[in-house]
Amino acid sequence: MSWLAKIESACAALIERSFAKTFPSDLEPAQIARRLVATMEAKTRTEGGRLVAPSRYIVFVASDDFARLSEHRVYLEREWASLLREMADGVGVAILGSGARVALRERADLPSGAMHIEADEIDPTITIEAPKDFMAATERRYNLRMIEGVPEYGIYRIAGTTRVGRQEESEIFLVDPSVSRNHAIIDLVDGELFLRDCDSTNGTFLNDERITTTILREGDTVTFGKTKLRLEVDRR
Repeated sequence: MSWLAKIESACAALIERSFAKTFPSDLEPAQIARRLVATMEAKTRTEGGRLVAPSRYIVFVASDDFARLSEHRVYLEREWASLLREMADGVGVAILGSGARVALRERADLPSGAMHIEADEIDPTITIEAPKDFMAATERRYNLRMIEGVPEYGIYRIAGTTRVGRQEESEIFLVDPSVSRNHAIIDLVDGELFLRDCDSTNGTFLNDERITTTILREGDTVTFGKTKLRLEVDRR
């Protein structure tokens, strides 16, 4: 089994879309993604007649790289973990524990552009620490307010996984005929909002720029078809 061969064919587009174009640098998140997959492959073993891989990965980078990447830390850790889960599922490998988790940490003795990855295989007491503002972030309440579309007034609460579309089962149900039945998904993860277009006919736009996957920030305007909404944050 060669995961390194599979990653180029099965996940190259995902890596390019999620990391390489967004974070061009000497140490790209795409490089880290490939090293994480290689680490998972190296640590995979046979146990009880099945292939199993570690669940926790700590990525150590130099101080200057950490300072640059830490602004997007929650997003990157989430996307790296998602990639590991997808790769493991694709080759029939079980991830121990509750699934893959990745943490980005600083190590002052590393030179710029270098990285070191540790995988935890057996110690359940090791935890992946959350960002310092995790509690404050999770206490926020996110809403999308209608600013252009039908109905003229509407406020939609975002909680967990929120589906946007023209099917009535959607958490954000839009009657706009230019909106696809399954148009987009918004995920609330560790206090961050991630917007993903679901191959909609007329596209999803963030601040008038068409996107595939992105992070939402307070005050952003999101357009589905001809319907435009603004993200508001209630910190009460």
